[in-house]
Parts: sequence; structure tokens; C-alpha cells
Amino acid sequence: MGISERRARERQQRSDKILSAAFVVADRDGWSAFSVERVAAEAELGRATVYGYFESLEALVAALATKALGELSERLAAAPGLAESLDVPLRLSQETPAAFDLLFAPSHDPRPAFSSEEVQSARRRAGEMLRRLSRSAERAGPTLPEDASSAEAFLAAVSMAATLVPELSQSTTLRRRWQDFALGLHQRKKR
Repeated sequence: MGISERRARERQQRSDKILSAAFVVADRDGWSAFSVERVAAEAELGRATVYGYFESLEALVAALATKALGELSERLAAAPGLAESLDVPLRLSQETPAAFDLLFAPSHDPRPAFSSEEVQSARRRAGEMLRRLSRSAERAGPTLPEDASSAEAFLAAVSMAATLVPELSQSTTLRRRWQDFALGLHQRKKR
């Protein structure tokens, strides 16, 4: 391995370390208290070093949104069935609340970093991924609204309910019953 490859690998490792530290800060302190200074302290780096990798707060938040979107995409792709796909937003919200909030919670932070085009694009794409659950649903056979747009919205709502209702997020059994009920699978199983 040459010097340039080693430097590129080290740069990528440092960038990954900064992003990991940034999610720790966001999970621990919340997005409203999020700052490059706190990320630098968590990563045990100088502020100038962080700015050497991410030229602004906006660039750092955009990179975090991209990373969160990648995580959501990987989890959805790895889900073996509809029930597991519907659980992806909940699992993301439990394991990395800051990533979930960045993609799905409306930002009340007035700083431009949280309303940049990159972050807005990641949010739109995350919503599109959830709406595409209709492909998994078609294989499972639930009764969905006829119009594709309505079916996609319906599945996204079924999926996101577990992130909003504590009883659903805490009980897989209750969550599966909710999903079956909402999707009409209970009627299909009885036939």
C-alpha cells in the first residue's frame, strides 16, 4: 500500500470518527445543543481539525443526514419481510435517536444547517423509502388502498406509529398485532 492510499484510509477513519462523535453528541445533548465544538471535544480533536474535514456546521449536519439515510437504506434492504421492514423506523429511533430525528422529526432548530437542501433532500428520500414498503406489502398480500400514493402513505403511517406510541415501541407482540390489524392481515389469515 502506498502513502497516498494510507493517507486516504486514515482520512476516512478520522472522518468516520468525527461523524460517530457527532451522533454521540446529538443523542446525548440533542440537536438544539449540537455544535462543532462539542463534536470536537467528544472526538478528542481540535475544532480546526473538525473544520478541516467538514468546512461548516452545515457540511457536518449534511454528512450526518447522508449517513443516517444510508443506515435507513441498509436496514430496509436487510429486512427479510414486511413486519421487519415496518419495524425499521422504530429500531432506528431506539438505537440512534438523533439519526431518526434528523430524518423524520420536524426541525425546530432555526440554524440553516438543519434546513439546508442536503438535509431536506435526505428527509424526502427517507420518506420515499418508507413509502416504497408497498412492494413488501404486495408480497405479503394485505389489502391496501387502490391508489399507489395512498397505499404508500398508509404503509408509512403504519410503520411510523410504533415510533410515536410507547406501547407499540415496547412490545413486539402488540406491534405485530397492530400491523396485522392495520393491514387487514388478520382477516386474510382467518379465511
